[in-house]
Amino acid sequence: MQVKREYHGTPLRVISDYLLELGGTIIGEDLVNSEGWSATLCRGEPFRLGALRFDTVHVHFEGDPPVLNRLIASLYLWMIRAGG
Repeated sequence: MQVKREYHGTPLRVISDYLLELGGTIIGEDLVNSEGWSATLCRGEPFRLGALRFDTVHVHFEGDPPVLNRLIASLYLWMIRAGG
């Protein structure tokens, strides 16, 4: 299964660290790998809102459907919590 997500306002390195906390191993700057899933991260064009500028990160997930669904749900919880 492949899933693509786009995240705004959180730097690539922070998303990488979240995936590390969720059981991944960081391989270079743009790949996080674990048993049953992998995630490729890519910086996108910044999202602008008036004078504000927010990081954009594209994440391409691949893996076994049940494992990937749990991973994405867990990452979502990390992404919405206050303070990162």
